[in-house]
Amino acid sequence: MVEDLLVYLRLAAAAVRANARRPVFLAARTLASGSIVAVEVAGMVLLLDRFGTVGGWRAAEVVLLAGLAFASQGLALTLGTRLEADNLSLLVRKGTFDQVLTRPVSPLGWLVASYVDTRYLGRLLAGVGAVVWAGARAGVEWTPGRVGLAALAVTCAAAIVFGVLLLSAAFTFVTVQGSEAGNVLVYGGAYLTSYPMQIYGSALRLLFVWVVPLALAIYVPALGVLGRQGPPGLPASLAWLAAPAAAAFLAAGGLAWRGGVRHYVGAGS
Repeated sequence: MVEDLLVYLRLAAAAVRANARRPVFLAARTLASGSIVAVEVAGMVLLLDRFGTVGGWRAAEVVLLAGLAFASQGLALTLGTRLEADNLSLLVRKGTFDQVLTRPVSPLGWLVASYVDTRYLGRLLAGVGAVVWAGARAGVEWTPGRVGLAALAVTCAAAIVFGVLLLSAAFTFVTVQGSEAGNVLVYGGAYLTSYPMQIYGSALRLLFVWVVPLALAIYVPALGVLGRQGPPGLPASLAWLAAPAAAAFLAAGGLAWRGGVRHYVGAGS
């Protein structure tokens, strides 16, 4: 177990070093990734400055939600970008995944460790910056408990996004061609959870709180950070469910991945 972990760490370090060989290119991609978050946040601020509030939430409070969502997305994609449907589909169609299966390590561990994409750290850092900026304007007093809630939100939501990537990858083994369904949840989920849940209908709340529990991982801890109670049926006291819900969803993604690999047949040309 320890030896396997050391192998993955060496692979990840090699991937990071490979990215760092072109520092200007890496800096430009990282900056571009972070700039996307900055533009999205600026758009939210301009929109809410004009209309006041959304669902009773002020601009700074909404930006805090968005910052948590973007930070978690950046963390998940830093490790799991190769699992995105289009990327994995290319590996399958070129026959590269057949080579992965011959290596004396876990295929998932090898893909994650060998393709660490440091550009998404720009999205992670921009998300953290948005949380800090929004917290200052929303009057958040950053006690250890509130810092812990914010860290819980980012970690749990990143685990859920990674689980979505695993599910999408498993589906790609069956279809070979990548599906946009996973991208809808990875990217669309971040945008949806950037706004308070009470503005959505019951079907969407059910989907993103209890099925793909991104809102449970982001929105509910954010209630505690901001000192809000939340709407009926979704109180801040449910924050303790974020970790087990994220673990369960990640485990489901892992099972789907194993099933996909078990039924995989070479499709390389």
